[in-house]
Amino acid sequence: MKLHVMAKSYDSYGAHTTLTAIGRFLLDDAPEVGEAIGEITLTLHFPDRGPPRPTLKDLFALHGAHRASLPKLTFFRARRKVSIAVASELMDGRDWHPSPRLSLPLFRRGIDEVIAALALLRPRLKASDDFDLPALLAHCEAMRRRIPDSEDVLQELEARSRAAAKRAFDALSPWEKLDIDWADFHPQARTMLDDPFFWDGTDDFAPHGNDTGADLLSAYRSWLKRHPNDPSERFLARLSAQWGYSDASPMDDDVHAEAVIALAFANLKLRGTCDEWPRAQALAALARQRQQAERSTAPLREERLAAIDRQQHVLCQTGE
Repeated sequence: MKLHVMAKSYDSYGAHTTLTAIGRFLLDDAPEVGEAIGEITLTLHFPDRGPPRPTLKDLFALHGAHRASLPKLTFFRARRKVSIAVASELMDGRDWHPSPRLSLPLFRRGIDEVIAALALLRPRLKASDDFDLPALLAHCEAMRRRIPDSEDVLQELEARSRAAAKRAFDALSPWEKLDIDWADFHPQARTMLDDPFFWDGTDDFAPHGNDTGADLLSAYRSWLKRHPNDPSERFLARLSAQWGYSDASPMDDDVHAEAVIALAFANLKLRGTCDEWPRAQALAALARQRQQAERSTAPLREERLAAIDRQQHVLCQTGE
């Protein structure tokens, strides 16, 4: 099981040097507790004494209102995932700054909040759920008693934990490293795009690995929920307006190419098919990218050409 501990202020969200380390520490040598839950994401919502930045007053108010409504726990049984949000009292959001070292006092207080948040699972579990919460909480209590007295020792433990996590990650297959929840995609998508490249969110040459493609995939998923039968052209026009363009055509050439390629593959991933218009747009964009790459002397020229080959091949196949 994985335990991700995240932090949120009114204008920031992400990992926290000290608090995120608690998730790895608590699950060190944890016993098997069942298959009903494979991943827990716990978000600690910090208060903020203000005042907010002038342009973020609405966000500041929303954060305060949301924090007042916590705790909230969502159990996605089919996906074996749990999301927990709690109002944290560990620090003011204004005091959250990047740090190269863990804070032992904050680590100790953070473990108290994390264990209390995990206990919120108790009323949500059914007798049919294969999950031994008492065993998990007992292990966490035992780990609480093992917190070192020295900040240097705590730092060493975290370094070893990170190294072990990296070794475990390096041992995964390319598909496992992607950590994809296939329930988010069309049942045929994995078969149609049977290459980890198409699902890589960190490869700039992959359809949704660049910023444009990632944003478009997320926006298209939301669009399809409201407009399942609308053509892709209409979505792209709406998205272009949200990005500040009058329509897709005035976009910067590179952004336009990334957008139409991302749209074609978003159709394959989310709808299991790709209509002629987005396919034709994407193939034309890939042809332009190929011309640029062939003229280029950039160090990644061959990698870019290989990526273009993969995408063209799939789009041509799906059009047959």
